[in-house]
Amino acid sequence: MDWDTVRAARPDVLLLLPCGFSRQRTLRERELLTSLPGWDELAAVRAGEVWVLDGPAYFNRPGPRVVRGAEVLAHVLHGIRAGEPVTRAEAFRLGGS
Repeated sequence: MDWDTVRAARPDVLLLLPCGFSRQRTLRERELLTSLPGWDELAAVRAGEVWVLDGPAYFNRPGPRVVRGAEVLAHVLHGIRAGEPVTRAEAFRLGGS
């Protein structure tokens, strides 16, 4: 998705889970995103609702772990506990805990 499309969507929540990027790599390279024009103006950024997720582990390919991905999304998007508690390795709030 290109940056202008993201900005035009005015997201309340941003989920960062690039295909092939571990959570650690996404965090290392976050400045590529956070330095873009308008980053600080996004509602999701102002509200602290930017999440780094482990895409390769739970979202980017079909398999049994997709169920865990749905549980992680329930937590991130709705604050719902489904299954085991979500760990920081599974979902990390950028700029927060």
